[in-house]
Amino acid sequence: MDDKMLEKRMELLNQSYKKIPDQTNPSDIIQAIKQEGKSQKKRALIHWPYVASFIGVLLISAVLILQLTMDEPGRQNGNQTDLAGESDQRLQREIEDAKVQYDVRKTQAMERLGFTEGIFNSTVIARDAGRHLTYIESIPMRDFSYERKVEWVQRAREELDQILATPDVMMKNLKAPLTKEEAEVWVDDFINKEQDILPLYEDELNEYREYWMTHVENGELNMKEFNHMKNDYPPKLWLLRDGIFNNAVKLSYNNETDRLETTLDVEYFRMITNHKALPEGYELYMITRFDPVIKAGELTGTWKEAADRLMDYEKLLKELPDNSRFRVEVKHEYDLLYQYFTDGNVYQPIFDENDKMKSNVEKTYRYILKEYPDYTTSLHLKEVYEELKRVNFVKPDRWVHSTPVILSSETEELYKES
Repeated sequence: MDDKMLEKRMELLNQSYKKIPDQTNPSDIIQAIKQEGKSQKKRALIHWPYVASFIGVLLISAVLILQLTMDEPGRQNGNQTDLAGESDQRLQREIEDAKVQYDVRKTQAMERLGFTEGIFNSTVIARDAGRHLTYIESIPMRDFSYERKVEWVQRAREELDQILATPDVMMKNLKAPLTKEEAEVWVDDFINKEQDILPLYEDELNEYREYWMTHVENGELNMKEFNHMKNDYPPKLWLLRDGIFNNAVKLSYNNETDRLETTLDVEYFRMITNHKALPEGYELYMITRFDPVIKAGELTGTWKEAADRLMDYEKLLKELPDNSRFRVEVKHEYDLLYQYFTDGNVYQPIFDENDKMKSNVEKTYRYILKEYPDYTTSLHLKEVYEELKRVNFVKPDRWVHSTPVILSSETEELYKES
């Protein structure tokens, strides 16, 4: 019922009250009944009209109250329907905004990576973003309150921005010092995205071999010349070049496979990002992740380079928190590389055919003891070195050495306090 209808009915009620005789005042009625108690006939003539007046008032009031009561749920239901409709419309607007945001961010990501839509759609980034958009579109069908649904859509829109953020955007936005918990998430996301796009750049670039091969000199790619492409190069190659440069991708020529290979450009990464943004150890972890020293069971470089990496792993194991998601991986790489130094492997043994330690390995031992004297790894290798030195570096009959246990700095502090 609207206000005008209510006002009209109250006016009718007031008019009804005015039409009732003044004797309808209860005190007057009672007095009148007392005065006429002696005459039954007279009592009847005076009393019943008054009672009828009361009944009239009650009937009018009852009718109005009943109408008000019956009409109020209708009004409430109407309001509720209107509110529900407005809520649905707002929720739908939020979802439509998310779709627009998805299209804009996807286009931006494609441009920053230098990918066509076909290439971009093959990335994990694109697949994750697509699944996230599907999730957003499904929110209205979920059996939760309107407020909860809107909250989910808004939160999902923020996550959509993170999913479609390319490595170059992540690097440029890495400004404030991150906590270790924040660094865990950022580094993991960055590594996954960089590893997602690296092989795609390789595949696409190797289709343009006739263009970049002219920049290979003495088995190495001249990146400076490659970056200054000629005007007659295909537009698609220009786009790839820009994406490679922006997203810290380093190119190198593999003479054996006659292909270009990709990895993280550490120098560019450090130039673009704030070197104080990541806590100690997290940048080093990324470098080791993109530059493995063991591939297909063999050392990729010299024994000296492997020694430096072994010490890097010890640094990481001391810096990374005990609950770090990267710790298990680093521990595995450390154990594997340490075994290379103490046992060698099938492809690169540390002892020659006469069971004598190879000179380059012995030299590497001395390098470690000199350059890293305070490292736990160095202390263990010193025992190994002295044991071999006593037998003129000939492999003993029993040659078993366990890997050192490297604790994180947080755990070491707890041990000191206890």
